[in-house]
Amino acid sequence: EACGELALRPRVIGEGEWSVDFVQTERGSWEPVLSPSTGGVFEGLVLEGAWTLAGASDAVLWKQGYQSWSWSGVTTPGEPTMDADGVILPGGDGDGPSVALETDSTSWWAGLVGRADGASVLLGAESAFLTGFFMGLNGDEIQAVWGHRGESIEVQPDESLVLDALWLGMGSDAQLLWEEYGDAAAVVSPPRGMDAKPLTGWATWYQYYSEVTESDVRENLEVLIGLQNAEGEAPVDVFQIDDGWQLRWGDWWAGADFPSGMETLAADIAEAGMTPGLWMAPFYVSTESEVYIANPDWWVLDEDNTPITFSNLETGNYVILDVTHPDAAVWLAELITEKVDQGYRYLKLDFLYAGAMPGRRFAEVTGMEAYHIGMGILRESAGDAWILACGAPFLPSLGYAESFRTGADIAFEFNPDPRVAYYRWQARSTAARAWTQGRWWWMDPDQIILRDPLTEVEVRGALVSALIAGGTWMLGDDLSVLDEDRLALALNPVLTEKLGQRITPNTPLEQVSGMDGGPVIEALFPDDQLPVRWVMEDGSVVFLNLSDEPMEVEGPGGTEIVTGEKSGPGLRMISPGDGEVWVP
Repeated sequence: EACGELALRPRVIGEGEWSVDFVQTERGSWEPVLSPSTGGVFEGLVLEGAWTLAGASDAVLWKQGYQSWSWSGVTTPGEPTMDADGVILPGGDGDGPSVALETDSTSWWAGLVGRADGASVLLGAESAFLTGFFMGLNGDEIQAVWGHRGESIEVQPDESLVLDALWLGMGSDAQLLWEEYGDAAAVVSPPRGMDAKPLTGWATWYQYYSEVTESDVRENLEVLIGLQNAEGEAPVDVFQIDDGWQLRWGDWWAGADFPSGMETLAADIAEAGMTPGLWMAPFYVSTESEVYIANPDWWVLDEDNTPITFSNLETGNYVILDVTHPDAAVWLAELITEKVDQGYRYLKLDFLYAGAMPGRRFAEVTGMEAYHIGMGILRESAGDAWILACGAPFLPSLGYAESFRTGADIAFEFNPDPRVAYYRWQARSTAARAWTQGRWWWMDPDQIILRDPLTEVEVRGALVSALIAGGTWMLGDDLSVLDEDRLALALNPVLTEKLGQRITPNTPLEQVSGMDGGPVIEALFPDDQLPVRWVMEDGSVVFLNLSDEPMEVEGPGGTEIVTGEKSGPGLRMISPGDGEVWVP
C-alpha cells in the first residue's frame, strides 16, 4: 500500500513456441518454468513492463556490478542501449578490463530502483546456477533478464527448463529490501565462515607488487614476529604472499626469487604463529607455462575452436582452464590440495570470473554451470582452508568463500601509493554491498595502506574506511619502514575488536554517484558520494568524510576510539579525509 506497482509480462528469446509458468517457492520467490511445445532453443527470458513508485524525488538505481572489481553503488539511471531483441544491453561480464563497461541503466544479479522520499522495488535472482541475470531500466519500463548473453540451451519437446528463482520486494526501506533479498539467497546457497570472526593479516601486494622476493617476505615476517605479543597491539592472523611468487600462472611453484621454496616459507610463517596465505589465479594459465604446452585440449574455446585468451595489462597471454575436462579437473584439484598440504590455509583465489566466461568446453554446459563446477573443485580441495574470492562473479560465488572482495584494487602497480580518491571508491562499494557483510561472507574491502603521501588525518580516514566494511583487515605496507604510530593505529585492538559486525549506512539512496571505470578515473574526475554516518550493531556511530570539504554532523557523544577524544553530544566538524568511531 502506498508503495508502487509492477505490471510485468514474460517473453522468451530463442527458437520455438514456449509457455512460461512462474511457480512460487516455499521462500516466496518465483521460479520460471519454460516449456517448448515442439522443442526449442532457449537464449533468454525477459520479464518486462511498467513500474511506478510512491515519492516525489527522482528515481535512482542502486546497482550491483558483475564481479568483485565492478562499480557498485547508487546512480542516476541513464539512457540505455537496446539490442535487436529490444533488451537493455548490460556490460561488464567479460574479462578483467570489461569492468569499465558497466552501465548506469543495468544491475547484475539484483538491482533496486527507488525514491529517497518514497518507495523502492528490488528484483534479483536468488541464485545463478544456470544463466546470468541482470535487471535494467528504460524510463518507466523495467526488465529482468535471464541469459541472453550469447549462450543457448536446447530443450526437447518433453522437457522443461527451470531457471533460477526471482525474488521481488517492494517497500520504503531500501537497505532492508537488500537485507531481505540477501537472507533469501543465503537459504538457497548457505554461506561459509560466519561462525568465525574475520581475519586480520598482512600481504605483500601493495608494497612489492609482482616484484616481491623471499627477502621481502622474510623482512616483514621478522617485524610481525616482534609484534605478535606486543602489549596494546592486536595479533595478526594471516601472513599472505601475493602474485609474484610463482614461476608463472599455471606453473604454480616457486620462481627464482623464492629459493627456499614455498613449503619452507609456509612452515616458517606457521612457526611464527600466523596462518600462511597464498595468492593464485586458478582458472587462468599462461601460454608460456609447461601445463599449457603439455595439454593442448584443456582450454575453453571460442566459436572458431581457438582458445580464448586474455592479456593482463599486457603482462602476457593467458587461457581459461576447462574444468569440465576430466584431466584438467584432476590437475586443478591436485594443485589446491598440494598448496593446502604445504601449509597454506588461507587462499586468495583471484581472477575467478574467468571460470564463468562463455565458450566451448569438453562438456556442454553454460558458463555459469562451468563456474559452479570449478568453484566446487576449489572448495572441496581446499577443505577447511579459508578462501578469499577475488575478481569473482558476485551472486554465483555465494557459498564457496569465507570472504569476498567487494571493490576494486586500492592502488595499482603503475600508481602504487595510497590516495584518498581510491579509498572513496572503495567506501562507495562498501556502502553498496554492506548488506552482504556477515550474511553472505565477510567483506574484504582490500588491503589497508597507510604510508605517505597520506596525512595523519587521511590515515584515520583510511582505517575507518576499512572498518565500515566490518570484514577482513589486511595491512599492505612495508612494516620495516612504516611509521610506528601509523602501524600502532592499524593494530589498535580497540578497532580490530569491532570487526565482524554488520554496519548500516545512513540514507543510502541520497548518496548518488556518477559511474566510472575504476579508482583512477575517480581520482581524475571525482564524483563519488558516500554516506557520512554509519551505525554498527553494537550502537557505535561511525563518521567518514572522504570528500574535499569539511562536513558538519550531529555527534552522538561518548569516546572517539581512534584518537581517544571524549565529548558530549552536539555538532562537530569532520575534516576532509577524516574518519571517527564513537562509542557511547
